[in-house]
Amino acid sequence: MRAIVDGRVFVQEHPVRFAGGSLLTRMTAIVLDDGGVVLHSPIPIDDELRAAIERIGPVRALLAPSTCHHVFVADAQRAFPGVPTYAIAGLERKRPDLALTPLPDPLWADELEREAVGNRVMREWVLLHRASRTVIAVDLVEHIGDATPGVDRLMRMWIKVLGMWNKPRAAPELRWLTRDRAEARRALERILSWEFDKLVIAHGELFERDAKAALREAWRFVLGPSA
Repeated sequence: MRAIVDGRVFVQEHPVRFAGGSLLTRMTAIVLDDGGVVLHSPIPIDDELRAAIERIGPVRALLAPSTCHHVFVADAQRAFPGVPTYAIAGLERKRPDLALTPLPDPLWADELEREAVGNRVMREWVLLHRASRTVIAVDLVEHIGDATPGVDRLMRMWIKVLGMWNKPRAAPELRWLTRDRAEARRALERILSWEFDKLVIAHGELFERDAKAALREAWRFVLGPSA
């Protein structure tokens, strides 16, 4: 696993197929103050990856943060039996086969700030890990372009057609299907009020600086040109 913030935030990528093309998705391991680990948006976990995670710390929870990022949750549950899986509201209807628990309000509230963003099709918890000043999301922003590995020719074509190549953009499902713009703006303004330097996302290049500017640019369709 690759450290984004030494000792606190780690990521691991995995290839996925979507709309006939291929790209990478990303799992984030968040280290709590007591040394325990929260796995955010799990990917398939084999013995080698499990050992790498356990070297970081004991896994306290799995987090299924999105109604669209759930394909590999069962793999993570098998890798870490008995560890609770907390999920965004609505995923339990989509995946009744999974043992899921709603994310309680006070859970690690002194360490992890959170805000929900999305619509009836795509909705996610966006987290702030206060200690590392890092925001952790999935499709809140996508950032795919010339420097992005793991993107095949067909996916490259789709991203260019969607006007997202080399530009930070919210996922198409968020741009097209978010009808309650007032609620979206409220959620985004709360996220932008957080103190953070880095933005970890599921698809494309991370933002290790200028993260707030990237978020404002990606959501300009809601925040307006003055954002």
